[in-house]
Amino acid sequence: MNKKKINTDDITNELQHSAFFPATQSPTINDKKQELTKNENDEEDTDSSSLQSSSNENKQSNKNDVITSSRHDVAYREWKDIIENTETHNSALRLTNEERFDIEDLVSELRRKYKIKTSMNELARLGLLYIVQDFKKNKTKSLVHNVKKS
Repeated sequence: MNKKKINTDDITNELQHSAFFPATQSPTINDKKQELTKNENDEEDTDSSSLQSSSNENKQSNKNDVITSSRHDVAYREWKDIIENTETHNSALRLTNEERFDIEDLVSELRRKYKIKTSMNELARLGLLYIVQDFKKNKTKSLVHNVKKS
């Protein structure tokens, strides 16, 4: 039987940039240089630059809204108690082989590399908690709404 070797670094990288674990972005050196250049240009040409500047600020604030709204209000300890210590009911979750292998690799990496004990069931419940909270908070801007409307 041929076993497919999965690169856990790719999976980790993919998860870090996924809806469940979005990465926060901080300004780069180039962003800071562009901001300084923009400020210098604002002083030279106030009318046209101020319109462009406010437009750029609106675009930047829209980007930040998406990034910063992801997990800042998650009650980590409460969610941990929910996924580990609450009564549950049996349910079936249909996965592809690829999804199952990816989750098994994630569980193994968490256990081996980070000494975190978890299970496929706990990860699925955590993902569901996140999706439900995101929808309650963001409605038409939520992940599930945007994916299903695309």
